[in-house]
Order: sequence, then C-alpha cells, then structure tokens
Amino acid sequence: MPLLTARPSSITYRADAPCPADEHLLVTLLTTWVLATGRTPPAVRPEEMTPEELIDFWADDRA
Repeated sequence: MPLLTARPSSITYRADAPCPADEHLLVTLLTTWVLATGRTPPAVRPEEMTPEELIDFWADDRA
C-alpha cells in the first residue's frame, strides 16, 4: 500500500487561513475558564484584546 506524501490537489493551503480546530480549541478553553472561575467572557475576540486584558482574564486569582 503506497504512502500518501503529498496533499491532495482538492485541498488548498494558506498560511494565514484560520484553522477550525484552533477556533474550536479556543472556544473550549474560554468556556472552561469562564465556568471554572466565574469570570465574564471577553466582550471582544481574544486577538483584539490588549496584553493587559489577556493577563487579567487568564490570571488565576486562587494561586
């Protein structure tokens, strides 16, 4: 049985294209953190948050 080493021509690849698996993981992590901490979810998309907003959201107050 031959190994497939090349991407099928029907699949196009762009380095800047969003990855659905990454989007799903992000939603899962955000939802889990909101439920575990009781924090309010961000009002903007995570990539639009400032570094300070990201730190405030993800910081563990219980540590």
